Amino acid sequence: MPYGFSRPLIIIFLSISCIFTALTIYAYTAKNPDEALRDFKFKGESKAVVAVVKAERTNVYEALSEAFHLLNLEDYVKPDYKIMIKPNVVGAHTPPATTHPETLRALINLLKSMGSSQIAVAEGSGEGNTLENLRILGLLDVALSSGVELVDLNVGEFVNVTVPNGRALQNVTLNKRLFEIDFFISLACLKTHSDAVVTLGLKNLIGIPPSSVYGSPKWRLHEADNRLGGTYMAAPITDLATIRPINLTIIDGIVAMEGLGPTQGTPVNMGLIIVGKDPVATDSIAALIMGFNPRLIPTLKMAAERGLGVNDPAYIEVRGVEIEEVFRPFSTARTDHQRFQIMTREEYVLYESRITFAIASAISWIITAIFVMLRVKSKM
Repeated sequence: MPYGFSRPLIIIFLSISCIFTALTIYAYTAKNPDEALRDFKFKGESKAVVAVVKAERTNVYEALSEAFHLLNLEDYVKPDYKIMIKPNVVGAHTPPATTHPETLRALINLLKSMGSSQIAVAEGSGEGNTLENLRILGLLDVALSSGVELVDLNVGEFVNVTVPNGRALQNVTLNKRLFEIDFFISLACLKTHSDAVVTLGLKNLIGIPPSSVYGSPKWRLHEADNRLGGTYMAAPITDLATIRPINLTIIDGIVAMEGLGPTQGTPVNMGLIIVGKDPVATDSIAALIMGFNPRLIPTLKMAAERGLGVNDPAYIEVRGVEIEEVFRPFSTARTDHQRFQIMTREEYVLYESRITFAIASAISWIITAIFVMLRVKSKM
């Protein structure tokens, strides 16, 4: 009898067939995206509106224009407003850890097309020199070629601001320029974070306190949070959002980051731009797309409790792309952050692999059956 039809080989293929069958059954009975998102479906009572649009690096301007149109922002952003754009430049880390220069360029050009002429780009990097970081990343060139002002929030004239009902901070020292504007835009990235679970529009505010006062990388803010027992940075973030409100949140999710964010994670091609006037609602929809429960994420939960916005997707109207179409759970920065997810990355991969498992199971059973029949035939 040929060795190919031997009993050990049949046992091996029988075992493989059983394994693939078990995986197929588990994949089809485990949690799926529809089930995970069911409790977050929009109920029809809109308390906030967020735009989610598909985008690529080659059409960022068009994507932003679409989002602005979906939200009717033409009348919201007045031509005579003094506008400040706060990108995410924690240090000299290349995108998606930091704001992509083409996204900044597209936003500036769009604002100019709407009549805005008083635009400033402001950042206070937590690592290194702010202007040097902007130069390395190409953001300085964008600002200069666009004719907008650059503001290093780590230097200049500071003011001491009282935080109403402050949680981690009772008073905050900030650059005076933050209060000499009419409109503040948080131009954030779509990323996971080792401390805050996710880093989106609200977390981007950690860049506004000066490092000359709060240390590098803003360790005094983390220290203030630790004194409360640790709130995943929710307390200092919401304190900052109380005294420097965000008028518009724009989250660049064309290429996002999962895993060891905010700087050492893995790039994820999401192809999205997320925009909203309500900073909490905008972050909540972004977090939900990443597989997180915005009702549980500490920053979003505390922000809603403090009246800074809506964190329940059931009351947030999404315009543009449906969440179900772009839902893609992220790997977390820490394993204990999985408790904030409605579906983990591993569960999602298992669900996505269900058809592959089914095909592999069918093929392995067919091969096993053929080997059995040939073995039986060879004994006749």
